[in-house]
Amino acid sequence: PLPEELDMRRHTGAVVGLAVLVGALGTSTGGHTAINSRFTYNEHLFPIFQRQCGSCHVEGGVAPMSLLTYQEAFPWTQSIREEVLSLRMPPWKAEDGFGDFLNGHFLPANELDMILEWSAGGYPEGPRDQRPTAPEPVDGWTLGEPSLELTPAEPFVIDAATSEVVRYFTLPTELDDDRWITAVDVRPGSRAIVRHVAVYIDDTGQARALEDAGAGDDTAPGFASGFDSEEPVAVWWPGQSVIQLDGVGYAMPAGADVVARVVYKKTWITEGQAFTDQTSLGLHLAESAVEAIAHTVVSSPAEVAGPEFVFSHPVAEDITLRGLLPEMDFLATELQVESVLPDGSRRPLLLIREPDPGWPTRYWFDTPHPLPSGSEIQVTVTLRGGANRNGVPSLFANDAPIRLLVDYTAGAVTAN
Repeated sequence: PLPEELDMRRHTGAVVGLAVLVGALGTSTGGHTAINSRFTYNEHLFPIFQRQCGSCHVEGGVAPMSLLTYQEAFPWTQSIREEVLSLRMPPWKAEDGFGDFLNGHFLPANELDMILEWSAGGYPEGPRDQRPTAPEPVDGWTLGEPSLELTPAEPFVIDAATSEVVRYFTLPTELDDDRWITAVDVRPGSRAIVRHVAVYIDDTGQARALEDAGAGDDTAPGFASGFDSEEPVAVWWPGQSVIQLDGVGYAMPAGADVVARVVYKKTWITEGQAFTDQTSLGLHLAESAVEAIAHTVVSSPAEVAGPEFVFSHPVAEDITLRGLLPEMDFLATELQVESVLPDGSRRPLLLIREPDPGWPTRYWFDTPHPLPSGSEIQVTVTLRGGANRNGVPSLFANDAPIRLLVDYTAGAVTAN
């Protein structure tokens, strides 16, 4: 039977994905485990791992091991079980039912049952004649051919001694007219080390000047720092759903540059290796003008005290919420976002348990939330005991310890 705490999480739909613990112990060196699982890898587990984990946990992927063959997966069975039970690592953190999202990625309860029974029941492979074939890597665009493809002119080299680095790349669009971005797709050049990409629009020439100036003896493509970033129009990590917006978009002035902030990070598998990368962006542009998405940042006070504290942001005009992107510079057990309407009623927007600053995610509402003037966006954070600031850099140039980027459009318009 499932543990009591897991059974509770199943009924709330809290388990939303699967990744395994880096560097965890492999198979037991003890006696043979009796086979008492109804589920086998070949028949039941492979389809789950392929769909839920295959973007990262694939040969040559950003995760340190593949789960797409039995021989690769079974040494990690106890770590897989531990990760599912503890919820340490699905990259998707939003609690199901507390806000609904276009890019939600949940592990259904029946699939959770299969994983737990298989991992505790001897992890059988299944019939050899049903052994699946690991899929070939797909290099195409998730949303099909983009309106505009942007790639750095030269590859960037990550030498063998570098474990993690952040690099900015300026990508001229050379567009003659104002356009609106409705989706940004990312095609990493080196899938094993591209951990995260944030995308910005720069119509000031700042990024181009930084790249042209270089940094001392740094002659590599792109630049390392100094970009006074605006809010990102896209954030991406492997496995994240790419969302195509309908009827709204980010305004991109004629002649503006696009800036890609790429985080390269090696695992224990790729440590000590050199890589080259030319990550491409695929911009999908509206054929005609659409409603422009605007931003605001809800910031916590400079000094926060736990274990629980609350801060809010007043809404001065009628708006429609489209998405939320939280950033945490403290270790916390929970972050909750609600809207408080002028009549005092509350609406749930976002609930994250065990927020992970290593996986910044924009949560796109399935149904946009209209907020009339006089409302508030309220954030409640529960800190871990003794938590201190981690120094996590903000993707939108904000120094507050807790920050929430809010995407909205003007006017309280109900979505179709």
